Parts: sequence; structure tokens; C-alpha cells
Amino acid sequence: MTSRELDPGPLRERAVAALTAARERTRVLTGCVEDRELTAQHSPLMSPLVWDLAHIGNQEELWLLRAVGGQRALRPEIDSVYDAFEHPRAERPALPLLPPAEARGYVADVRERALDVLARAPLHGRPLVEAAFAFGMIAQHEQQHDETMLITHQLRRGPAALSAPEPPRAPASAAPLPSEVRVAGGPFTMGTSA
Repeated sequence: MTSRELDPGPLRERAVAALTAARERTRVLTGCVEDRELTAQHSPLMSPLVWDLAHIGNQEELWLLRAVGGQRALRPEIDSVYDAFEHPRAERPALPLLPPAEARGYVADVRERALDVLARAPLHGRPLVEAAFAFGMIAQHEQQHDETMLITHQLRRGPAALSAPEPPRAPASAAPLPSEVRVAGGPFTMGTSA
């Protein structure tokens, strides 16, 4: 079955759900600290959190608004600032980064426009849109930066800004897990087939 034969409604719904879930994580990771914590570089190995935030929006604009939607650039002057290949992480604090409020406004504006593109775009005919590929790619990109921002939080000094529930305890009657498991050699699938 080709994607032309697939019902685009469920594809669009899955894309919206993936984009929304990623954005909610981003909100948690950037909304739990004050602006000065967003603009600080907590480790030379990591970008300031506000760089990751605006980079997420910039990539979404490049791929979904421009490449898929054929729209003109909203903020062409920031493309090089948020190009991960152009600037190593250690240099990013010295760049003219969008301040936190402006970065939040930018990513919100881009997302609103991206959802409009998703509602109208044919999900077939080009590899970039086939089966909503670009929308899934952007959701995964945001999730990758959410992981990076979580690492930045773990490297921060000061009180923890995030918390998680204790992991569930195994029942007392459960057998202990072995320290090693034998896995037979040979081909295997790692990751996802999607």
C-alpha cells in the first residue's frame, strides 16, 4: 500500500500528537527555571537552554514551513546563529541568541504555522512529505534536544529544577535478575523500523 492509498487523517493525527508531546516536554524543561538559567551555559559541553529552544523552532521553520510549506523565512537572520554545524556548543553563549521570551514567542509562532502546513500538505508525492516523514522527523529532532536539555539540567549547579517519581520496587516475591544474559550472535533489529 502506498502512502497515496493511506488515509491522511490518521497520519496527520499521529504527527500532531508527536509534535505536541515533544513540545510539552520542551515546555517543562525550559519553564522550570528562571530566564538567567536559560541563558547561562552550565557546561562547556552543552548549549544554553535558550539556544536549544530557539534551535528547535528554527529547524521546524526550515523543514516544515520552508521546505514542506514553501513559505518565506520568518527570521532569516537567525539561521546561522542556530546552525549546529556552524557553531560548537562552547561558542554558543557568545552568539546573539534570542532572549527567552522572544525564543518562546518564535517557537510558538512557528508551531502554529507548522500545524497549518500539516493540515493542508499532501502527504505523498515527495519523499519529504511521504507518510508525514518531515513532521515525524521534526518531532524526533525536538525529542533529541529535550534529551540534551535534560542532560544540561543534570549538569546545572544548585537545587534541582526537575523531579521524577521513585522507580517502582519489585515485589518481594520476585526472583532477582541475573547479572548477565547470554544473547546469541547473529543479525538483529536495533531501534525502530519506522
